[in-house]
Amino acid sequence: MAELLLAVSRGRVPHHGPVTPQCPVECLLTVLRRQSFNPLARAYDAPFAEPRTVGDVLGLHARGQLRKIRGIGPRRVSEIEAALVLAGLNLAGTQRRPRAGRAGAPPPVDYPEDRCP
Repeated sequence: MAELLLAVSRGRVPHHGPVTPQCPVECLLTVLRRQSFNPLARAYDAPFAEPRTVGDVLGLHARGQLRKIRGIGPRRVSEIEAALVLAGLNLAGTQRRPRAGRAGAPPPVDYPEDRCP
């Protein structure tokens, strides 16, 4: 628990409800270790701005740009993917190829337009 509290920046509280693409990136703190969250949220040495929302993270994943962040290698990319899925988000439709054993991807999910609860 102390590890999670240390990862909270700028006085924000971790998310306690459904995670949507409109949620701030800090909502991923409930499903992602700070060793992966911190480089992701700060986009260390990346040629793009820090992701502000979970949707921004999904976009970086879809464009294959997560590895352009210093401190995020293949293992951390896999952890971020798992965290997004654990949060209930759909990674279908991204440019990444399905892993062996996955016959097909489910159809994209329509997300509500409102901000995270």
